[in-house]
Amino acid sequence: PDVRGIDLVMPRNWAASLIALFLLSWGILIGEDALPSVLILGDQVYQQPANELKKELREEVEIHFPRHEPGFVWNSSTALQVLNQYLGDKQWDLIYFNCGLGDLIHRVPEIKSHRIMPRHAGGVRTTDPKNYESNLNLLVKKLKATGARIVWGNTTPIRHSTSNVFAVGSEIEYNSIASSVMKKHGIPVVDMYSFVKGILNMEKPASHGADPFHFDRKPIHSPLKDIIGKSLGLNLDQ
Repeated sequence: PDVRGIDLVMPRNWAASLIALFLLSWGILIGEDALPSVLILGDQVYQQPANELKKELREEVEIHFPRHEPGFVWNSSTALQVLNQYLGDKQWDLIYFNCGLGDLIHRVPEIKSHRIMPRHAGGVRTTDPKNYESNLNLLVKKLKATGARIVWGNTTPIRHSTSNVFAVGSEIEYNSIASSVMKKHGIPVVDMYSFVKGILNMEKPASHGADPFHFDRKPIHSPLKDIIGKSLGLNLDQ
């Protein structure tokens, strides 16, 4: 055999193998160092929790909360419209989501644009119970298709407010609907309703005239922090 031919081929193969091994090792190292990614999908209620979690967990978890375009109202119908955009191409480890207050708010009837209207002036509820259930089923199926862990947060309580664009107690019926949907699909539920009700004086008139989007300046992110740690197997209390 031609020994020179063997000498020429072997080093090339050896060098290629060495490069491949290096790249593989580098990829493993990058994967080990990458922080788990959490996507929070919800209305403006979740702006404060997302910001707090970003600060507290910046070295342990990547927290993402898409900013809505001005005039956009998040509810179970509009969530379906923008879901692909908000999911993007990223591989999420955990997706926490909620739709409810935007479905329960009363608005001007029979127009496409979303303009709120007090109940006493003829405002109608944005989403009826049947459509709410149908929308949630579709959202769950689309979210589960991402391969991420999925968690649902139920809707926070509604207090009396001067705006009168919400019906007090209407969230209870919709939380019951959502609970049935999540049970059917095996989705864990974070009881944000009970948590927020426990830290607020429900007899106190709501502030800002547009409650329930404000919580008397009290933080509400701890239940999200707990479920993130539990779902991802992280000890976030250190």
